[in-house]
Amino acid sequence: MTKALHPLSAHGNQSICLVRQPPSWRSSVTLVSAVLLFSVLASVVFVAFPMPFTGVVSEPFYYTVTKPLRLCANSSTVSHSGYIGLKGDTEVDPKRSYFWYFEAEETPAYAPIILTIGGGPGTSGLNNAMMGQSACLVKEEGLVANPNRWTEKHNLIVLDHPIGVGYSYGTHINNSRAAAYDVYDFLQKFFVLFPQLSGNKFVISGGSYGGVYVPNIATVIHEQNQLLSRGKGRRGAVPIALDALILSNPFTNPEAHFRWLLQYRCMDHHVYNATDCMRLYAELPACLDSVAMALQHPSVANRVAAAKLCYERMNAPDTHGTVHEDIRRKCTPASDTPGACRPQVGWMNTVFNDAHVKRQLGVPASIKFTGLNKEVNAEFLAAGDLIQAHHLMYPPLLAAGIRLLHYIGMQDSNCPWPGIFSFLKLLETPFQDEFIAVEDRPWPTTDVGTVRAAGPGAGNMTMILLAEAGHFTVGDQPALAKRIVETWIANRAWFETD
Repeated sequence: MTKALHPLSAHGNQSICLVRQPPSWRSSVTLVSAVLLFSVLASVVFVAFPMPFTGVVSEPFYYTVTKPLRLCANSSTVSHSGYIGLKGDTEVDPKRSYFWYFEAEETPAYAPIILTIGGGPGTSGLNNAMMGQSACLVKEEGLVANPNRWTEKHNLIVLDHPIGVGYSYGTHINNSRAAAYDVYDFLQKFFVLFPQLSGNKFVISGGSYGGVYVPNIATVIHEQNQLLSRGKGRRGAVPIALDALILSNPFTNPEAHFRWLLQYRCMDHHVYNATDCMRLYAELPACLDSVAMALQHPSVANRVAAAKLCYERMNAPDTHGTVHEDIRRKCTPASDTPGACRPQVGWMNTVFNDAHVKRQLGVPASIKFTGLNKEVNAEFLAAGDLIQAHHLMYPPLLAAGIRLLHYIGMQDSNCPWPGIFSFLKLLETPFQDEFIAVEDRPWPTTDVGTVRAAGPGAGNMTMILLAEAGHFTVGDQPALAKRIVETWIANRAWFETD
């Protein structure tokens, strides 16, 4: 069958494109045109990308791409927004990933690529991107230019992952492994649309539940690269130049997380009162036993039971106003309405449900943006996705030369740093001995705690503690986060004296 672009409609300077599908797909023309055909007055350009039909993908796929024009006030960064249909996507049962790709300001054709995703499970990838990573910054007044954008030197792909999150829509999956294969499928098709980027250095960034997503995505990419190197793997796929991972305040190792949780909340800090702490410490053995059972006998029932027991018994109902995501902040229960403790949540929902913004981004009017999709959250938790040894995916990646950075806000009680440090020290990798033995280097300015790096340059396995940041490190210290990310991806030494 001849594969060619099929222009669904054109009006003025707009065009909407679909890679030609089998006959059952052709009836989608009317539906897609009705959803996505906008007035010529809208400041949107839909670009019909020429498809390099050279065997890059073995099957045709649905996509739309739009080029937003100055959506962020005072920003001149070039970006592309749209949808890619994933494996199994049909007119009746769509499965479409939303992305917003920001071109690097410096040599985008050669600049490293950062893929950024959300946490949750169920939070939009736009959250971190609009808090400090992308060229756009969400404020109460809307989207404005970001002075600390990561996109000066890097291409940034913002992905609403998994399906059902943010603007992505269609058939859901309920576990991080399957979701990682969706990301691999998305990337292979993304590189068809943007073939000039297919060989660029590739970095994955995530935080919070991204500590589950990121190792799964990296592992699938690495495994598929290995298959391709042996002449196997997905037909027509291109190798992805996976170089490094960036994690901020992640949940990755459930046993280490719960083992050290009360140390942080009761001993290091007084998030809970003494009475609650005594009761919670009495519950800790049962929690750890349930996690151990789930890891040794990893049935869905055991994993779900462990998560339920630990979250029900290891959290006190009253923090006396202390916000878990940043223990320096107070938010009383009386004011704990949506957006009261984190106004950015309300700003995001307002901005990304605005009709003009949707038109700019090529999002169907029927799609409702939510910063957290509770249905996706419940589906992942019901599948027992949380309580697994996700950290054990890191040793093979590190052994293959894929570098691992954790930069962690020390004011976070949601995913506290002691549990993260604990599991990193215990990872059996080529860098374990050095990581344990190397000294914590104090950052030369007061806004950072320490740097611990094993390996040359910025390190193969590195942990940075940020003394003045909470769970949302990029939002708390955006200029510092940018410097850390640029140093890490360039693999430069952290200090001039090194």
